[in-house]
Amino acid sequence: MASEKKKKEVKELKDLMLKYRVISLGDITSLPSKQFQNIRKKLKGKVIIKVTKKRLIRKAIDSIKEKDFKPLEKYLEKSMPVLLFTNEDPFKMYKLLKKSKSRAAAKPGQIAPNDLIVEAGPTNFTPGPIIGELGQLGIVASVEGGKIAIKKDKLLVKEGEVIKEKQASMLAKLGIEPMEIGLNLKVVYDDGILYEKSVLDFDEDKLVNDIKIAHRNAIGLAMKVGYTTKETIKLLIGKAAAQARALSSKINLKSSEGEKGFSEEDKKINLMKSDFDRDAEKAQEVILKMKDEEKIRKSSKQEKGKPSPIKVEDLIREE
Repeated sequence: MASEKKKKEVKELKDLMLKYRVISLGDITSLPSKQFQNIRKKLKGKVIIKVTKKRLIRKAIDSIKEKDFKPLEKYLEKSMPVLLFTNEDPFKMYKLLKKSKSRAAAKPGQIAPNDLIVEAGPTNFTPGPIIGELGQLGIVASVEGGKIAIKKDKLLVKEGEVIKEKQASMLAKLGIEPMEIGLNLKVVYDDGILYEKSVLDFDEDKLVNDIKIAHRNAIGLAMKVGYTTKETIKLLIGKAAAQARALSSKINLKSSEGEKGFSEEDKKINLMKSDFDRDAEKAQEVILKMKDEEKIRKSSKQEKGKPSPIKVEDLIREE
């Protein structure tokens, strides 16, 4: 009977894993039953939650040939596993689970999730034995206005260190609750891709700000190299127009005093312009002269009844 029940559960797990695109593996170690039920209620209709044994999860994974769920197995170690099945976006689901977590006081033997710092400032404690307890932990305190005040910040427990009994007791007295109670999502399988907690847990505001900075930098680089896109074309045209106006004003500089008052750069620009204008005039004179000579040559040959050969000059368009 027990064997049939296990087979039925393995089949149910297999069917769920094939039906849903997103499969998450979590850990409910130390999660109070009341809070777990609250999580179920919040996710009802969006996520199917299955608490089962590691051995049965492995059997379900081994029985599936259509997809490869083997990478999930290593995340079963050192956990009380729970499986979550959904078609929701993995990041959206992680955010929902994160919001469902609550703060709690630290217990002796737990690992500090981050640096636990006692900040300087007033407390509600009246003078008494508490001053000695603070001193034993290296926390500098004094009496101000009939209350105990902490004089400067104190790093009590470093991230990753074990919280000792006296440290846990003092944190609780000071109202510091460093621990998060909730469903610990270890990994998410999304249609063949694995997302670990470190990927799913990110600062949204920082991400948006980083994207804005990247966009500004990309526009700046595109403008620098003259890369044309629909985002830069108006800016590039505006830049070109401004540069053209600046160059025009440089070239067309005039002074009643002649060259007096011009910088060396202005003189070079004006000299280059004069040379260009002079060469252009000479070129125009040569072209007109060639056209006149060609007309005379054509007229002379036509009178003799001889066809005139086609030359490059013939292709010059007469104005």
